[in-house]
Amino acid sequence: MNYIPPKAIKNWKNDNPDGELYEASIMDNNTVISAYGRYSHGSSCKIVSWKEFLGGEMNELVSKTMGSKVLNEILHELQSIT
Repeated sequence: MNYIPPKAIKNWKNDNPDGELYEASIMDNNTVISAYGRYSHGSSCKIVSWKEFLGGEMNELVSKTMGSKVLNEILHELQSIT
């Protein structure tokens, strides 16, 4: 059996050329990923399930890094999928 990596259903990016790169993605394996960093030594990510995200698990993180508009868009998208 071959491994099939998850694919992004929807992706948001906040790229400040003089600063940090932030991304948030809804994945087809029922997870949400929030990642930041432009270079591997200064990068990180957090992954939670759709249910955990809808329960508020990453609300503060996404709001701080991507803004409340993106947070609301992700929540709306997840609610329409589930």
